[in-house]
Amino acid sequence: MKKKLLLVCINALQISQMLQAAPLGLFEPYDINIRLRKPAQHHCYAGVLGEKSYTVKGYATDDCLDTTYEVNPLQIYEPEQNFISLYQGQNYDDSAFVQLLNKIAGGPGGGVSNLENGLFTPTGKFCVGQAAFSAMYAVKHHFFISAYLPVYFAKLHSVKWNYSGNNTLFSGAEILELEETFQEDAKNLFGLCTKGWKKHGLGDLTFLVEWQQDFPQLRPVLKNVQPNLRVGLSIPTGKEADENSIMPVAFGADGTASIPFGGSLTMDLANHVDFGLSAQFWYLWDNEKERRIKTFPTQTSLLYPVVANSIKQHSIIQNFNLFATAYSFNKRVALKFCYQYWRKGDDVLTPMCSEFSSTVMNTAPQLFERTEHDVFFTLTYSPKAADFKRVFPQAQLFWKASVKGSRAILASTAGAQLSLIF
Repeated sequence: MKKKLLLVCINALQISQMLQAAPLGLFEPYDINIRLRKPAQHHCYAGVLGEKSYTVKGYATDDCLDTTYEVNPLQIYEPEQNFISLYQGQNYDDSAFVQLLNKIAGGPGGGVSNLENGLFTPTGKFCVGQAAFSAMYAVKHHFFISAYLPVYFAKLHSVKWNYSGNNTLFSGAEILELEETFQEDAKNLFGLCTKGWKKHGLGDLTFLVEWQQDFPQLRPVLKNVQPNLRVGLSIPTGKEADENSIMPVAFGADGTASIPFGGSLTMDLANHVDFGLSAQFWYLWDNEKERRIKTFPTQTSLLYPVVANSIKQHSIIQNFNLFATAYSFNKRVALKFCYQYWRKGDDVLTPMCSEFSSTVMNTAPQLFERTEHDVFFTLTYSPKAADFKRVFPQAQLFWKASVKGSRAILASTAGAQLSLIF
């Protein structure tokens, strides 16, 4: 009975904490740190990338202690969810549960949750993957134009809920007896789905314009300096988050366009080692859509009952990288190590009607700052030189591990990519 009860309530969870458009921390297919060698002038590049998660972790934040720690992915905002607050602030007088709640609480919006009733600890498992396709053409003066289209696969399974409230009190025992009523309310009042899900679909289509050039250096150690500048446009072709299913994941920027831009600087040392740094940013347009929103102060983040039209002002996404690469003597094989840091500041919601309070809406923890720390290795084969009278193949294996984060669900992944230059 306890598990069924919480399954009814949990469906309001939003997973807007993703730091980038790729779900659950997958690589963007145009990530400069896993990019293979570019084609020569007036030549083309075609590539395909495959990536699959082997573990998915959640990271929560204690603002008082200024610390982050690993949790189950369903606990990144609070360790427990209060299903009673799902009904507080709502005027469902025909619901048997609401009538009992108001009786116990002494009126609508009362403090039943203060008696430690209706608390559940949720757990669940994710898996995610992608197949991404890319194409590039080298124009004059070291400029390149490219396009990228990912296809994502995601699944939520093994969802469990353990009751952690105090049902020894009269109110707790009474509430737990209304199992059938909760299921009816979830279906009739909130339109919530109570099962896990599996889905696949396109991500956002991205176009980039890049400038990259080598500047040879006649020095004993420093042999070459290579800057890179890039800017593009991501079109919202990806699936948006389903507001009426458990843990909805957007296959992109959730219906809004974005401008990715950034740069990098790579320095070759003694012909067999290079190191450098890169930065990538995303500016996301504000977008208006129907979302599940917080409407009452005691509501916990997984249990928002109301779907309403609102405008979301997105913070700029920031990504910083430090990397180093070691080459074989013939420079055909390269082993690369990279550290990545992601940050997204606070987002802001504005309701489209005066019925809801923007102050309450913006206390939702999924709108607060999120961070991510990753490390990854790549092993790449790429011929040192090519005459372009034949197809020029390249191949890469990569492995990425999430180290830590805050208010984020992050996948550790492995994958490979292959490209042909012609």
